[in-house]
Amino acid sequence: MTAARKHDSKDTEPLSRGDKRRAAFIAAARQVFLEQGYEAASMSEIVLRAGGSLSTLYSQFGDKQGLFIAMLDARVRSITQSMGVELSAHTPVEEGLRRIGEQFTSKLLEPESLEMYRLIIGLARKFPEIPREFQRRGPDKIRLALTEYLIDREEAGEIHLEDPYRAASLFLEMTRSGLVSRALLDDDIRPDAEEIRTSVNMVVNMFLHGIIRYQPDPAAGASDSPNT
Repeated sequence: MTAARKHDSKDTEPLSRGDKRRAAFIAAARQVFLEQGYEAASMSEIVLRAGGSLSTLYSQFGDKQGLFIAMLDARVRSITQSMGVELSAHTPVEEGLRRIGEQFTSKLLEPESLEMYRLIIGLARKFPEIPREFQRRGPDKIRLALTEYLIDREEAGEIHLEDPYRAASLFLEMTRSGLVSRALLDDDIRPDAEEIRTSVNMVVNMFLHGIIRYQPDPAAGASDSPNT
């Protein structure tokens, strides 16, 4: 059985009643937070949509911030999952980075992900602890997951990196900086799978092979010389 299949079989194990209730709370919270914003979001409304009781909600998550962070955790797991699969399978670096890049970018470009990111940015001034916690549980975890994969590929002799963590950060920033940044600023921008693939392929090629250095044609330079 491959690593990917092992992972899939684990994901299909039956959920307990408590797990199902937790998942329902998180799904409802995601809807309410995105519709109403963090401050206006009502815990009672979340319970109304998810079922259960307020006491159960508070016992599982503590408070509104705890529920919000749990919702972010669930989102991050879906992104780091692909990196874990490539690490477990020891996927060759070029193939692995392409798959990781496409899945990472596709997840970030989902309308829900874009709205969530906008919401977090809006909380930075009044509730700075939430973006800080998001950074620790989200981007930092994703970078660490990719770092582990890059170290695995370095140990296999495919690449050599002076600082795998910085390299992982650079790859992720390069991957998201184009399409995702544009989509965050304009709701009409919705890149399709082919656009994502093309963008990620360019990033992987630049990341692994660098940019070809421009060398001017000596003959062209000579023709412009004032001595000619």
